[in-house]
Order: sequence, then C-alpha cells, then structure tokens
Amino acid sequence: MSKQIDERITRVLEKFEEIRGCTSCWNEPLNWYAPMSEEEVAAYEKEKGIRLPEEYRRFITSIGANGNKLFYGIAHLDNQKEEGCIPENPFPFSFDNFPFFLYMTEEELDNFDYDSACSGFLHLNTEGCGMDSVLVVNSTDPSVYGTVWFFDFANDYGAVPMRDKKTNKPFSFLDWLEYWAEQEETDNKSFTFSDTAPVPPPPDNPDIVGRQMGWIK
Repeated sequence: MSKQIDERITRVLEKFEEIRGCTSCWNEPLNWYAPMSEEEVAAYEKEKGIRLPEEYRRFITSIGANGNKLFYGIAHLDNQKEEGCIPENPFPFSFDNFPFFLYMTEEELDNFDYDSACSGFLHLNTEGCGMDSVLVVNSTDPSVYGTVWFFDFANDYGAVPMRDKKTNKPFSFLDWLEYWAEQEETDNKSFTFSDTAPVPPPPDNPDIVGRQMGWIK
C-alpha cells in the first residue's frame, strides 16, 4: 500500500511541477514547507487516539506538512486547535446523511448541533469566508474515513462530501490535491471546491428552507 501511495504522490507532484510558476493565487509560486517527523505524527495520533489516513500521513511526513497555497494555504497539523475541530470525536455524518441547509426545515436548523458537527476531521484549507476543505480522520463508517468534505456553515451551506465528477468516487486527500493541480493548470479563475460537492435532488417537503425562501421550486 505504501508503494502505491508513494507512486501516486509522485504523479501528483509531477502535475504541480508543471504549474510551479503559476501565480494565479496570491501572486506567488507554490512552496511545500518542511515535513513532520514520524515521531511528531505518532505523538499527535496517540494524543487524539486516532490514526491519520495513510495518504495524508505519508504526504506530511515525506513531502511537506503544509504549503503556502491553495487559497490561504494548506493547514499544518499543529494548528488544528486554532481551527476549533475535535478530531478525537467521531465524524457525525455519512454519505447518505449529511447536512445541506437548504434541504432542512427551520426546526431542523434551530436544533442543529454545530459543536458535534465539528468533530472527527482536520482542516485542510480555507477558501475564505468560512468555506473550508476538511479531511475525515475519525469515523465509525470505514467508507467515510479518509474522505474530503466541503464545509461551509458560515454561509448556511452545510457539509457535503467531495466527489470526482466523472466517477462519483469520494475524494481522498490525494484526489483533492490532484483536482487542485488540474484547476491551476487550466487557470480556472472561478475555481472553488464546492464544485466537487454535489447534492441529491431536494426532498419532497414544502417546508424546507430552500422552498420557503423561493430558491427551490
């Protein structure tokens, strides 16, 4: 497995090398910062009682613990406390049950537990204005563990899993990185990770907020 991950990392980094001179984000080229040691990562895992997803773990111990891009940069493992996430508590959502606020009723929104929702993940980066990419590092559902989600509670969006547009496969950490490289390569000025977070058709409920506000027919 580690060999396959290393080969995939190599392919993703090759894509980044092709766009290293790209300055579409904050007018500066991409830089990876120093990786963390195995001992540092193991100490974090022991403290939180978790095991980091292998793709992410291998990347931050061999390539770089963070970077100056994408958007406001990739977050360092040591800075997760500042983000307010609680990785030691299980992630509360699944692929069949996640909060998209426009599909919820006012009562459901009033009772939504924001504190519990911010559990079981690490922040990868922010696009600004509360639009974040997060990596699930603690889940009772093996299929959800290691996947990347779009989180935006600040703008009443919700939390939605990112997926490959062609295969509908949930994003892993390296899928997330590769998608970013592809968007930079095409110089996509309107790029946002919300484009990779599809939602199902709205429920047949006239009381959902989206219908009450006239945004959903």
